[in-house]
Amino acid sequence: MSKVLTTRVIQRLPELFSAAQWGQYVMLSRMRDEIAADLEASHPAVARRLRGLKGDGPAKAPVAPPTDILDVREPRIALPEVALDVGTRLTVDGLLEEHRRRKDLEAWSLAPRHKVLLFGPPGNGKTTLAEALASELHVPFLVVRYGGLIDSYLGSTGKNLDKAVAFAETGPCVLFIDEFDGIGMARDRVCDVGELRRVTNQLLLALDRLADHVLLVCATNADTLVDHALRRRFDTHIEIAAPSLELRLECAKRELSPELCNGVDMRAQARHVATTVTENIDAVVKACREIRRARALRSTAASSGGTPSLCISDGEG
Repeated sequence: MSKVLTTRVIQRLPELFSAAQWGQYVMLSRMRDEIAADLEASHPAVARRLRGLKGDGPAKAPVAPPTDILDVREPRIALPEVALDVGTRLTVDGLLEEHRRRKDLEAWSLAPRHKVLLFGPPGNGKTTLAEALASELHVPFLVVRYGGLIDSYLGSTGKNLDKAVAFAETGPCVLFIDEFDGIGMARDRVCDVGELRRVTNQLLLALDRLADHVLLVCATNADTLVDHALRRRFDTHIEIAAPSLELRLECAKRELSPELCNGVDMRAQARHVATTVTENIDAVVKACREIRRARALRSTAASSGGTPSLCISDGEG
């Protein structure tokens, strides 16, 4: 087996072990088959044994997650699907590289940056980016259930936070907390000086102690409301700003590309969408999907002899 192939197989092993640890059996089966294919020519017996391994067990983690507090997902959004400006993409790429080259950093007594604060107006892809990070790193996407985390009983919110972090630390993952300003509010702004102050203090301790194999991503639409000491604990701050015309156009072209339009190229409408729909990226995506929906129904109605209920031009004349 060539040195390049050996290196490639070895590089996949941490992902394989992580998938097994978290019970991600679909991913485990796929990776097993890919590694077996790499080994087929040089080590056919090993390849056969790999393919014979069962990887179709129940999709659950070995340690039961606190499902009232955490939603454990297998990420499905790839990074190229996320609309990011050039500067933000460079920051994200650098963050991912650090996690992929963890061993190189450890040799220099360093750890990858793993505490990320995403901020900016709503509807521009903060949650989508968090899921894409998990997808790129081939780790589970753990989403904190805000309603399950916040509890009216004294001290319960802090205990729930401890449970979420403790489960996340059982293996490599992306832990995502949305609406972070709601639980990490600046202590000088908190009207209830009791429970919410305690939660903020507990968050400070949690961020200080968080294992570096957990990539914590917190998102807020109001970063100025987040406690200043908490903001300092994050090693990476990424602003997801309102999209420029260029970014809206890039998003619209992707949404109207032949890959998503049953082979039909509808990108002629992309500029119209990008110039008229300016609120946020979510609005651009929704507008493009309505165009696709109308075209799909029109095509179906035409083939069946029916009358479509909607008719939106696809720019084909």
